[in-house]
Amino acid sequence: MRRVILPDWWDERCADDPRLMQDVEIRVARFLGVSMSAVADPRLALEPPRYPGAQLRRVRDTDRTRLAPAMHAAIRTAAAVVRSLRDTVPAAHHPPREGLAWRDQVVGTRTAPSLETIARHLWERGIPVVPLDVLPAPSFQGMACIVDDRPVILLGHRHDEPGRVAFVIAHEAGHIAEGDCTAGRPIVDEEPEIADDGEIERRADQYATHVLVGDVDTPQLDGAGSIHFKDLARRASEIERTKGADAGLLIFSWAHRTGEYATAAMAVKALYRSTGARKQLHRLLNRYVDFTAASETDRALLLCAHGAWARDEPAR
Repeated sequence: MRRVILPDWWDERCADDPRLMQDVEIRVARFLGVSMSAVADPRLALEPPRYPGAQLRRVRDTDRTRLAPAMHAAIRTAAAVVRSLRDTVPAAHHPPREGLAWRDQVVGTRTAPSLETIARHLWERGIPVVPLDVLPAPSFQGMACIVDDRPVILLGHRHDEPGRVAFVIAHEAGHIAEGDCTAGRPIVDEEPEIADDGEIERRADQYATHVLVGDVDTPQLDGAGSIHFKDLARRASEIERTKGADAGLLIFSWAHRTGEYATAAMAVKALYRSTGARKQLHRLLNRYVDFTAASETDRALLLCAHGAWARDEPAR
């Protein structure tokens, strides 16, 4: 409520002023997408939309109401981002359906694409990549959705390892490339550790692997959990030196296949590649979104995407 509904001039004294009730009701109705009469009626429960068309992947249970608040807040924030795009952001066009083809467009025959390269390339295709700093709990890892005919990739979990975040972004881009998400039918990936052998998830995983590491095999193990994190870091570094594939991307590609995220996190930390993702994504958000020209209510939503935007370096 305080973050995205109450105006920025609100203080404790305002709660005792009945003249402000209608303004609050208007804001609640706008955020939830319901009528004013529904908001004003104390007998009615106020709930976010359930998004019955959403495809929930890697979810612990089948109760979609659990994720409804986070889904709705994320989609509302995505809409604010789309309304506040700078004129330099083009109309959206999807990446190629083949991951290797997109990789070739991004970096050609050079070294592996970085997180910043992948995210910037999506922005330049008119596809915003939005890291969410504030979401209701429980949250989700990644979402691909369509807002006002524009694909948007949303990141819910606040992971900061560039390799891990790059894989999530490329995975969600795979859903967009394949046309898995449509208006009113987002794809929501909750937890990477949860197995999901559905065809669309296998396809998106393969897409991300092809984009990030090409046709190089990820580090192979005899069995999940049978390698020490230092050995994983060393083997990934060897592949990076010989094949040009980024070690951090290799490690998290392996983790996505095995579910051994704790080992992967320690491995990238050993390689000093465990931080910096959020800063890179926020820098791109500043570059392509005009925060200062947004409406008051949109600014409140944009602060959920980048709560510290005003303190960061000026947008370029």
